[in-house]
Amino acid sequence: MATTAIDGTSNAVFDDLQKSVKQPTKSLGKDEFLKLLTYQLKAQNPLKPQDGQEFASQLAQFSSLEQLTNINKALDAQSKNFGLLSQAMANANAPNYIGKSVKAASDLMNFDGTKSPQFGYNLASNAASVQIEIKNATGTVIRTIDATGSDLRNGEHRLTWDGKDANGSSVPSGQYSINVVAKDVSGGLINAVPFTFGAITAVRFKQEGTVAVVNGVEIPLGDIEDIGL
Repeated sequence: MATTAIDGTSNAVFDDLQKSVKQPTKSLGKDEFLKLLTYQLKAQNPLKPQDGQEFASQLAQFSSLEQLTNINKALDAQSKNFGLLSQAMANANAPNYIGKSVKAASDLMNFDGTKSPQFGYNLASNAASVQIEIKNATGTVIRTIDATGSDLRNGEHRLTWDGKDANGSSVPSGQYSINVVAKDVSGGLINAVPFTFGAITAVRFKQEGTVAVVNGVEIPLGDIEDIGL
């Protein structure tokens, strides 16, 4: 019975020690550096004390470490303040964009059931074939449009979708997306980037950032590439 009591106490002490042990880290902070230096002084040989020059060098290292830490903290704070200032300035100017014509990187377009949506894409080089896939909200391809003529050349291209699927039937109103697949003569893929264009009809301030409404689609201000009159 006595043995059991001792084992139980030993296990409890061992558990407490495990809880108190910190996980090792790859970096040495200023607090750890100071503790290490203190332990070094306590453990030094009284008959052979710490060399003064070496001790001064270690203190200089500690001072440099603390200064660098403070500088990093100050830079982080300035960076955050600059980001907040930039966001505030962007929000203040955002309402002035209403009514402006813009071009923005986006693969989304909104169909209201009557007006044909507009969209565009940029080709990095001349293509032998370009297929534009129009997808519904579930990601299903409802229509594929084959580009021809000048729409195969490198550069910017603007098109209009009539709001119909592959069977020629009108699709319901809602948000749709486009995927552009461009290939060269050897069948290799060519970079093709879709975009939307139109007038900004509203500006919305959201928790994740300010967005502009273009053709019924919310566009982050950072995605706007061109602003016209």
